[in-house]
Amino acid sequence: AEMKAAEAAAPPKRKSKSDPASVPPLERCAAILATLRKRKDADWFAEPVPADTPGYLEMIKSPMDYGTISAALEAGSYADAEAFAADVRLVASNAVAYSPELDNDCNKAARANLAAFEAAFLKQGLATDGGEAAKAATAAAKPATRKRKSAA
Repeated sequence: AEMKAAEAAAPPKRKSKSDPASVPPLERCAAILATLRKRKDADWFAEPVPADTPGYLEMIKSPMDYGTISAALEAGSYADAEAFAADVRLVASNAVAYSPELDNDCNKAARANLAAFEAAFLKQGLATDGGEAAKAATAAAKPATRKRKSAA
């Protein structure tokens, strides 16, 4: 019984690792987002893309960023973990749509962040697809093996 008391007093991060289900889903989402925001390549997604970015708002109809997601989490705007996940995925899909070149730094960062997100979402017991999105995102984040330019 003593060990259980010590575990309960541990910071939420440690507790969620041993039993994610003991932490409410949206708290798990907040922890995932906090981890994503600490990534070195997350600067691209920290706040809204500036309105004066050429062609961005014409191409991207539903802009999204980690700061906006964080504010929505704090405000209780998400009905469930899936709604949160949809916005995190939107950040990545917007970045890839605006910067489609696989060697583009923002594109690479978007794919890497999405892979990290999907893996964490699965690990936290929030994924409802048995890990399919995590597998797909991990595969998509790998460096391109096809080199179009070398095929002369």
